[in-house]
Amino acid sequence: MRPVSFTYTGTVGAPIDKVFALITDPSRMPEWLPGCQSVKPAPKLTGRGDRHRIFFERDGRRIDVEIEVIDYNPPYTYGWVEIRRRAGSRTFFALQFQGGATKITMKHIWEPVGLRAWLLGQFYRRRNSHQLFDGLLQNLRKVLTR
Repeated sequence: MRPVSFTYTGTVGAPIDKVFALITDPSRMPEWLPGCQSVKPAPKLTGRGDRHRIFFERDGRRIDVEIEVIDYNPPYTYGWVEIRRRAGSRTFFALQFQGGATKITMKHIWEPVGLRAWLLGQFYRRRNSHQLFDGLLQNLRKVLTR
């Protein structure tokens, strides 16, 4: 099956270094990642290869997701793959300097493991990617302009 991907772009009125520092700090993920309640970071933060457990609250249920950082190129790119829950689902952030602001491009890629998974993914989307990105962008703006 072919991968399903979504790409969204927006701008945050903060320097690229501040934006990169915020999105790569696992302890600050609950501030900007919609639905994130807490994070158990890797014991030693090295960038690529770090594994973090992220706890989400959804419809009164607690959901935990384990991610592994697969792209870490300061201050331009950051990405992870989900190990637990939606295994193989990848999320990437690309940052670009834009005057006094930072352009953020988020790409989410999901590869279904078979026809059944693809059909279920089409009819029962676990999250609305556009809504997630919009909430994420609003949260980043709020946190970075304090």
